[in-house]
Amino acid sequence: MSLHDEKEIEKLLENFTPMIKSKLNNTSYQEREDLEQELKMKICEKAEMLLCQDVPGFWEFITELLKVL
Repeated sequence: MSLHDEKEIEKLLENFTPMIKSKLNNTSYQEREDLEQELKMKICEKAEMLLCQDVPGFWEFITELLKVL
């Protein structure tokens, strides 16, 4: 994973943090820190998975689509 990808994941976490914090109010005080950490880890895992996917370009997609049809 490149430095650019890491910065994007950090930015994503920053954007999700207010929502995570607000939802944690529905959780017992003792569980909040662990749950927050777990949620952030899951977000990072999914973001890394999506960033590592090899997505075809437009014309590659059209070419492959035409082969199927």
